[in-house]
Amino acid sequence: MTDWGRATYGDPCRDCGFRWSVSQADAVATVMATPAEFGRLLRGTDGTQRHPDLAWTAIVYVSHVADNLRIWAERLAALTLGAVGPVTPYNQDLLAQARRYDELTLVGALWSLDRAVRDWYDAVALADVAGISLVHPERGELAVVDVVRSNSHDAYHHGWDIKRTVEATVR
Repeated sequence: MTDWGRATYGDPCRDCGFRWSVSQADAVATVMATPAEFGRLLRGTDGTQRHPDLAWTAIVYVSHVADNLRIWAERLAALTLGAVGPVTPYNQDLLAQARRYDELTLVGALWSLDRAVRDWYDAVALADVAGISLVHPERGELAVVDVVRSNSHDAYHHGWDIKRTVEATVR
């Protein structure tokens, strides 16, 4: 297991309170609950709200979480299916710009998130059975549990961002 998450965000995360000691099963459960949780948090909004301290709107956070899970699902599946070598990092801000997250609709972003979570779950299950580990050029060697915790933190943290965005902008 890696200490990348703890070293980067603190344990618990100094912002959202995520605990890196969470079990893999609980981390998976957090990710699986994300579409319903984001939908609940954003009910009655159009997702264009922006917290005054944050650069992204709620839609952008939803889209980022969906793409992050999709990318990690692809990485896990590829290695499980025989790919070799380190995984390729990506720049979340360049991806947001290229996909024009700020012009997407909330219903489309939530739909995408729901499908990304399902694919992620399937890829985690495959990788877990295969017992793979992967090498990330910035994070080092990662076991499946490390990936699951990191992905869970991303979803949980951005759920926290969305919650405080809605609370600060919708009254």
